[in-house]
Amino acid sequence: MQPAELRNLTWSHIQTRLVGLRQIVYEKLAARGPSTTRQLAAFAGLDLLTVRPRVTELCQLGLVEVDGRDGHDGIYKAVPAEVVRERFAAAARQTAEQTLLSV
Repeated sequence: MQPAELRNLTWSHIQTRLVGLRQIVYEKLAARGPSTTRQLAAFAGLDLLTVRPRVTELCQLGLVEVDGRDGHDGIYKAVPAEVVRERFAAAARQTAEQTLLSV
């Protein structure tokens, strides 16, 4: 997904993308707390090659953020849904304001 595509998504669109393995990985990360993908896979009982792409997708959607590094591995944390929702609302307000100012 390209940055411009993400920018144009609304919170309701993001919610529709949080299904299946994405939802499981998000919930497990929220439950475990900041983790590497390897730690998260072990905690969730999932294959590492299942977890890594889902974490990347969740990062692209703004539901997961990098929280540091552990050697070569990133440490990721789940962003609470209410924070993500507010970020999307703020971005929408800013876009609306910019549109009004450019008219």
